[in-house]
Amino acid sequence: MTTGCGGVMKTEADYKSAGKVKPLEVPPDLLSPSRDDRFSVSASGSASRSEFDRSRSDPRRADQSVLPVQDGMRIERQGDQRVLVVDQPAEKLWPVVRQFWLDNGFALAAEKPEIGFIETEWAENRSKIPEDLLRRTLGKVLDRLYDTGERDKFRTRLDRVSDSRTEIVISHRGVMEVVTSATLNIQSTWTNRPVDRDLEAEFMRRLMLRLGADQTRAQALLVQSATVAAKAQMVKAGDISVVDMAEPFDRAWRRVGVAIDRLGFTVEDRDRNKGLFFVRYRDPTVDLQRDKPGFFARIFSSGAASESAEQYRLLVTMDGQDRARVSVLDKNGKPTADTNARRMLGLLFDQLK
Repeated sequence: MTTGCGGVMKTEADYKSAGKVKPLEVPPDLLSPSRDDRFSVSASGSASRSEFDRSRSDPRRADQSVLPVQDGMRIERQGDQRVLVVDQPAEKLWPVVRQFWLDNGFALAAEKPEIGFIETEWAENRSKIPEDLLRRTLGKVLDRLYDTGERDKFRTRLDRVSDSRTEIVISHRGVMEVVTSATLNIQSTWTNRPVDRDLEAEFMRRLMLRLGADQTRAQALLVQSATVAAKAQMVKAGDISVVDMAEPFDRAWRRVGVAIDRLGFTVEDRDRNKGLFFVRYRDPTVDLQRDKPGFFARIFSSGAASESAEQYRLLVTMDGQDRARVSVLDKNGKPTADTNARRMLGLLFDQLK
């Protein structure tokens, strides 16, 4: 890792998850996944099977990996959160951002174009493994034996600000493997790591390059992004606690969305007009424990982790001209102060304060 100008860290990142996969291809005689008009792409309906086959054989015909935005972008910053604002409609950016993660070595765990949401699978940053003589000699044969004991995943949100402007946020989550038993029957488990803001900045820099910025401009945008102070406090509102934020609605909505992603809440839907996130919360390491056991666990143990998650709604409303309020509702839309709700609000406050 090296330090860039203005204190922005340029981080090495070389990821490998389940392997690179081809962009989603839908033949003309099949229906594409349903999506609402927030991310719909108009089509004439005149595509033929032969045209589809030709586009597969000639990558230049179907290339959606590069969108020349160039100067039509800027970064806004609130506290430690960076938001890339791009003067392009969300439906044009969606396939580019999706392909961006695939090209960076990530498999996708979830993609919801109707709400502008992409989540990668857990992946290992292979650049953290030392390039010693043994690995250089036998790396291709024994590469699976090398393990950093760390995994990362990223969420990306595309928020439509207007028909010609989109906000993009990249959020990181990390876990590390910890040995829980030092006996002959070695056991390990995954535990959370702090959010790596340098990694978030690095992938935002790479995305800007994909969108047409050159190296110098991308770095300058990261350094010159204006910082807006983040202020939040937890207060009582009747019988329940809420989080008040000295922010207008747009900023509060954005910051709550980033906090949700960093905490690993499962987002089922969202409605910006009503200020609602429909979420479920579960231990963010469940998928790793069940599907991707660590290096020691792969060799010495096996098992499955159970999961249980109730649905809640996170409501962002305005309490005055420049003050937003965040509250937790149950699945029926009523205020609740049960144990899970209190824990969720506390976790959100820790991210927002």
